Amino acid sequence: MNSLTRKQRELFEREQLILDTAQQILNQEGLAGLTMERIATEIQYSKGTVYNHFSSKEDIINGISCRCMNNLVELFSRASHFCGNNRERISALVIAHSIYAQLHPVEVQNMQLIKSKDIRERISADKQDEILLLEQRVTGIALNIIKDAMAEGDISQNEQDAPDGILLGLWSMSYGSNLLHLSDIPFDKLGMRTPLELVWINSNKLLDSYNWKPLSTKMDIQALYQRICTELYQKELQQLNK
Repeated sequence: MNSLTRKQRELFEREQLILDTAQQILNQEGLAGLTMERIATEIQYSKGTVYNHFSSKEDIINGISCRCMNNLVELFSRASHFCGNNRERISALVIAHSIYAQLHPVEVQNMQLIKSKDIRERISADKQDEILLLEQRVTGIALNIIKDAMAEGDISQNEQDAPDGILLGLWSMSYGSNLLHLSDIPFDKLGMRTPLELVWINSNKLLDSYNWKPLSTKMDIQALYQRICTELYQKELQQLNK
């Protein structure tokens, strides 16, 4: 921000105001309540000003999603640079995803909109490229750790399905667990542990199934969980505990 001119800062701040306002409308009224006119009225600017920043409400939804993805990239980058072995680094991604969902539950739920084919097809080409680039950065961080593990012998080179299999396995597991956590399902009354408790255990079982060394049976995964949280995500955990 310090490198921006005054005009650039004003444009950036106005864009953030539009996104913040759209987020509030989505939270309160859902997609049906989100229109360019409504946003303009709420921020007390002309509709033309809103269109100067975004060509449609779908582009605004994309902008909200890009902010979410940027925050996730930052958390994932910390995991990637964690001072540990490759298995500990990939495990830190699972924790990062869980912490993000707990810190930003509404944003996570609204992110489902961008996955809708109907919404995505209405996003302008340049905005589609923007979200795709961020998605590639997120998946790229995970894939690079997996490839490091294979190159260093933590995973056998014979595990041909390892990169995609591990990535999609952890992704679907974390994604599903986070959405279940945000639901109103009374897991305790169903005699079940919570999704966020089990995603850590299940993610380690998945990594074990690919024989990713060191196996969870050779380490204290709860101690590892605490170490990752303390060394990487102390600030975020303090926010959660307020």
